[in-house]
Amino acid sequence: MKNGMTRGIVMIAGGIFLVYWAQTHSPKDFGQVVGNAVSGGYTMSEPWYYVCLGLGILVGVLGVLRTYKSMK
Repeated sequence: MKNGMTRGIVMIAGGIFLVYWAQTHSPKDFGQVVGNAVSGGYTMSEPWYYVCLGLGILVGVLGVLRTYKSMK
């Protein structure tokens, strides 16, 4: 694999992880907030939730574009 393709795949994986992290530590879902409080987990503040979600989407899209560009 080319170096650009490998970096693109890593970026896609990183973007997926950031979106997953934001969803599992969301301040929106009351059940999730209670579950995190009981289990000792972490719940993000609302601004950081949106930052993490937006960053994950951005990194994932850039990874897809990088991978697509390296396949040409």
